[in-house]
Amino acid sequence: MRHLRLSQVLILRVDALSNGALAVFLRAAPWDRLYDFFGLPLAEPPFYAQLLGAALVAFAIVEWALAGSPAEQTVTLAAAVGSALAAAVLAVWLLAADADLDTHGLVALWSVAAFLALAAAIHALVLARSN
Repeated sequence: MRHLRLSQVLILRVDALSNGALAVFLRAAPWDRLYDFFGLPLAEPPFYAQLLGAALVAFAIVEWALAGSPAEQTVTLAAAVGSALAAAVLAVWLLAADADLDTHGLVALWSVAAFLALAAAIHALVLARSN
């Protein structure tokens, strides 16, 4: 049986797609019904969520374009650090904040935090293997 090789190119491209998907969601911050559907707190003002979505689009383009290039190690390091920081910020916020979240919202946000932590670990693993 053939094993899937976790290359930096594959990891960066998958991460670029996941960042793009999250960016679309964040860019839809003014659409209250979408956030209500997932049980998430509304972004007030939605401007900040939209800015983060725009930044994620830019980073997704960088990840996709530089995968397989000599700069991919730097991009992989940036993705690992960014994902780890985002997971930590979200986890601390979920533990410390007095947010009025229903079960759906808690499950969704803890899932995002876990995904970000896993992404950071995979980026770090792939980076360590390449050295």
